Amino acid sequence: MKRMGVRELYRCILDGGLRFFRTFAAKQNEIIMMNSIDEKIVFEPTGFSYQNTKAKVVIVGITPGNSQLKGAREGLDLREIKRKNAFAGSTRPNLVNMLDYVGVNKVLGIASCSSLWDEDFDLVDMTSLLKEATYELKSDGGRTMFKDVRKIAKSEKLTEMLKEGFVKDCGRYENEVLYVACGPGVYGVLMELLAQGCICGKVVGIAHPSGANTGRILCYLGKVEPKDDSYVWCQERAKEAKAFCISQTSPK
Repeated sequence: MKRMGVRELYRCILDGGLRFFRTFAAKQNEIIMMNSIDEKIVFEPTGFSYQNTKAKVVIVGITPGNSQLKGAREGLDLREIKRKNAFAGSTRPNLVNMLDYVGVNKVLGIASCSSLWDEDFDLVDMTSLLKEATYELKSDGGRTMFKDVRKIAKSEKLTEMLKEGFVKDCGRYENEVLYVACGPGVYGVLMELLAQGCICGKVVGIAHPSGANTGRILCYLGKVEPKDDSYVWCQERAKEAKAFCISQTSPK
């Protein structure tokens, strides 16, 4: 990134460009904060460290994204960063629709999981396998969010991040929680951790709630038929999650 020269900085101040100056400062801070895992993967501290140890449901993604970084740069309270920025944008309604469809709202005794970002925030913890925003560097010098969960097991440093961050946090929950895994990659990791005794509770999977995953989300919701194995995975996870939620809400 091109650095701002003294003359440009002086002109910015004279023009009253305080907002631009703050943006520049944030970008400079971003570079300072970036930490290299290896030559192709870097991470940036997000301020996403708040944990609700009293949660009953834990929603797990791969890594915090740009919305969480935005909250951290705005200096929001750590709890507020999660409440306001976790699974933001089009991801959130997709997530709510799937949770309500399988009955997580009924397990929690609420009308809809949409309130988990509002008055029922104390019932949930929202976290990631990698607690810091993690990126893969592109050949053109840009970066993209880390998505390939399989690379965690192949990287000593990523594995350490998983164990020292996510796994240790899981040991702090006061309840036997329901883990909601966003996508097959996260689901696979959680099931492996469960089998190894690293976490305890119940794991259910959902289609990744990204707006770019509409077809699989619709399959999870029973609105379209599977057209490949990834769709079948969504259909099967929805059936399992529904069955579990029914078992938790049916009269004993």
